[in-house]
Amino acid sequence: MNSKTLIASLALVAGIAGISPLVQAAQTSSDTVQHSPTGDRELKVGDRAPDVYQRNEKALKNWKQKGLNQPEDQSQWVQINDKYVLVKITNGTIMEIKPVER
Repeated sequence: MNSKTLIASLALVAGIAGISPLVQAAQTSSDTVQHSPTGDRELKVGDRAPDVYQRNEKALKNWKQKGLNQPEDQSQWVQINDKYVLVKITNGTIMEIKPVER
């Protein structure tokens, strides 16, 4: 192998090695995208809400201030996007939906 070919090969390898970390960094940034728990589907009374809305930490504690009725036993008001949704804790069934008034 002559010296020109050897130098060209080394330059090519060095260039590829320098680009590789940049490509890997760009690929990891897509991992930060968060998906909506509802999958952007339209929820209706009788549907099953995603499991996350059956958890106590998602319950609206100030439902009375928002003009919502007292939740029945084993149910809670949660906010899903631009709606207040009354969800049965035991099975996730949506019992009532009210729009958020701004």
